[in-house]
Amino acid sequence: NGVVTREQYLASYTPRYTLSERFYVYGLAQYEGDRFQGYRSRKSFSPGVGYRISDSDALKFTIDGGPAVRFTDFVDEPHKTSISALGSMDVSWKASSSIRVKQQASAYIEADNSTFTSTTSIEAGMLKGLKARLSYRFEHDTAPPDGSRQTDTLSRFTLVYGF
Repeated sequence: NGVVTREQYLASYTPRYTLSERFYVYGLAQYEGDRFQGYRSRKSFSPGVGYRISDSDALKFTIDGGPAVRFTDFVDEPHKTSISALGSMDVSWKASSSIRVKQQASAYIEADNSTFTSTTSIEAGMLKGLKARLSYRFEHDTAPPDGSRQTDTLSRFTLVYGF
């Protein structure tokens, strides 16, 4: 009916430099836009260190963290710059030859508003090069702008084709 009820953007780049078999350092640059959650844009930058707990084909598990700075351009409030601590984890488990379960979670811990995100997905091979993915994303802000929801969720079904 010509009424926009959801408009969300996310772009992220995280290069990693391997220090040893288990340790690495990273740099994160991230852009988010979600006016329905009360901000036009939120840019985050973070350097940090990570550790590979497991790096086999059957189980990949990493944790990382470091300081972060976030620049938020609110819809109805003044622009804000905040310092936070960022921690994240990434788990990928190959349950069988054609099924993979993934969990990615992160937390920005700040004095005024902390953000917690989690994405859980299951991916199943269908044909050679074609996979089906079902995912669920959960995002929670402890103190969002007035009129915004604290918790936002998104479910997706995706077909993935690999070349």
